[in-house]
Amino acid sequence: MGQPALESSIEIDATPDQVWAAVSDVSAMKRRSPELVGTLMFGRPKVGRRGVNLNRRKGFVWPTTSRITRWKPPAQDGGRGAFTFHVWPTNVDWSYEIEPTAAGTRLVERRTALVDPSLSVRLTARLALGGAESHDAELRDGIDRTLASIKAELEG
Repeated sequence: MGQPALESSIEIDATPDQVWAAVSDVSAMKRRSPELVGTLMFGRPKVGRRGVNLNRRKGFVWPTTSRITRWKPPAQDGGRGAFTFHVWPTNVDWSYEIEPTAAGTRLVERRTALVDPSLSVRLTARLALGGAESHDAELRDGIDRTLASIKAELEG
């Protein structure tokens, strides 16, 4: 009934701090992510901070709410960084993880599995998003496009 986790990664020729600056700029994500219209964060990002997101797929637009559950800049952990936010109503976590490599920084974007979605989520996926599997394929493509956009910005 649920959907599997989604994940992709990319190697970026930039320092972990540079990658963190890009990933932690939540207002810039609307130009990187194909589905995100925008995010209104209530204050500076940190653990516990809440936000409202506006998403779109073709002609369908819908809001979600989120709360940051992990906020660890790479300077706090030897170049490793992590940013996770929990999203409702889907009840999934989206995250970015940063780790230094010999060539720069590896950036991972992940969405946890969508386990036992509510009736409203199932109906929205079926009626407005072309089905959960179809939407997950678009999300996977969107993750790759988001990561490629961050890479292009930092290496440009």
